[in-house]
Amino acid sequence: MSQNDPYSPPQGGQYIPPAPQFQGTSDIPPQSPYHYSPAPQRSSRSALGWLGSAALAVWAVVKYGLVFLVKIPALATLLSAAVSFGAYSLVYGGWFAVALVVMIFVHEMGHVLEIRRQGMHATAPIFIPFLGAAIFQRQHPTDALKQAQIGIAGPIAGTIGATAAWVLFSATQNPVFLLAASIGFFLNLLNLIPVWQLDGAWVLAPVSPWFQVAGLGMIAISVLIFHFASFLLIIIALLGIQTMRAGFRNAKNPYYTSVPISARLALGGAWLGLVLYLGVMSLQAESLFVSLAR
Repeated sequence: MSQNDPYSPPQGGQYIPPAPQFQGTSDIPPQSPYHYSPAPQRSSRSALGWLGSAALAVWAVVKYGLVFLVKIPALATLLSAAVSFGAYSLVYGGWFAVALVVMIFVHEMGHVLEIRRQGMHATAPIFIPFLGAAIFQRQHPTDALKQAQIGIAGPIAGTIGATAAWVLFSATQNPVFLLAASIGFFLNLLNLIPVWQLDGAWVLAPVSPWFQVAGLGMIAISVLIFHFASFLLIIIALLGIQTMRAGFRNAKNPYYTSVPISARLALGGAWLGLVLYLGVMSLQAESLFVSLAR
C-alpha cells in the first residue's frame, strides 16, 4: 500500500492547485488541472529568449504527456511498473524486481476488482518505487463493512498469487517461483498488520479500535525483540498513533456501528485465517531458501 491510501472514508479531496488564468488557445479546457498556456511574449533573439522558448517546449511535452497518461490509464500502470522495476533492479536485482512487481500488482488488483464489483470506479494500480502502488477512486464506500471488503480483497488476491507461485515451485523446482511466493506471503502478511492505513486496519476497523493498539504492539515487538525494523515501518507506526486515536473517537459513528455482529465476526475470522496461513507459509518459504543456500 502507498502512503496515500485510496481506500479511506471521505476526508476531502486531494489538493490540486488551480490552473493559471487562461490567456492563450489550447485544445485542453481552461478548467483542467493540467491546463497551462502562457500569454504570447514578444520574440527575442537573445539567449534568454531561446532558453524561454526551450522551457516552454519542454513544458508542452510534459503537459501533453500527463494528459496522455490520464486518458490511457493502462499506459500509466505499465510505465510506472517499468520505473519501479528499474529502481528495484538496481538495489535488489532483476528477478527480485520481477517477483515484487508482479506480487504487488496481483495484490492491488484484488482491491480494484472489489471496488468495481461494488459499482465504483477505480484506476489500475500506479506503482510508486519503494512504497508499493496506489489506486485512485472518486467514490468511497458508504459504510465500514464495504470498506473492509475492499481492504481484505487485496490480501486474498495476493495470497492466491503467492500460493500459485508456491505450487509452480513445487512442480518445477525453479527458485524464481520460490522467490515470488516468499515475497507474496511476506508482503500480504505485512499488509494485514492493523495499523494506520494498511489493509489490516481497514479490515478490523468495524470489529474494534483496540486492534490498532495490538498492531502498534506487533511493530514494537518486531523492533525491540526480533530487531526487525525499517524506516518505512517506523514511519507507519508513528502515523498509526494518530489513526488509532481517531478510531477510538469515531467508534460510535454509524459508519462503524451499522456493521452487524455476524459481519464483524466473519471479518475477524477471515483476518485471523489469513494471518495464520501467511505466517506458516512465510516460515516454510524461508526454511526452503536456507536449505537451497547450503
